[in-house]
Amino acid sequence: MRVIEEHSRGSFYAAFAAIAMVAGLSACAAPEASDTSASPPHVVAAPVTAVDKEKQPSFTQTGLASWCGKSRRSKRTASGEKMINTEMTAAHRSLPLNTRVRVTNLANGASVTVRINDRGPFIQGRVIDLSPAAASELGMKDAGVAPVRLEVFASDQATKPPVTAAAN
Repeated sequence: MRVIEEHSRGSFYAAFAAIAMVAGLSACAAPEASDTSASPPHVVAAPVTAVDKEKQPSFTQTGLASWCGKSRRSKRTASGEKMINTEMTAAHRSLPLNTRVRVTNLANGASVTVRINDRGPFIQGRVIDLSPAAASELGMKDAGVAPVRLEVFASDQATKPPVTAAAN
């Protein structure tokens, strides 16, 4: 008798599993062609516009900026020109000399465009060394360092490099 009960119970579980599986699969079935109430609503996508490459930065970098003080004044930069504290210049390790870079202070949102005329900074964790004038415009001169975002845009680049002391 016990064998028959276990066999009946097994058949019951098998039948229940089969019914559950059929019910689950029928929920996933696609609606029939004659069922129009199940069709998705008509959606119109926004038009795709071309992105102007002039408005997209070709280079971006974030990190800490510092500024070079009086010890660099009247010394020659990597471009051969003298370091002038009142000009919007900067040092970067790898960007080509005379590249114009937009520097944005992430702490206060201030932004300035500088020209790369030197190499550096040589302190780990820093991405750019600014002239005192650029640091002052960004509001970071008192702090000494600030978190910044660097962006190079094609529209900011000069068509002709400036004449340097080394070129004369």
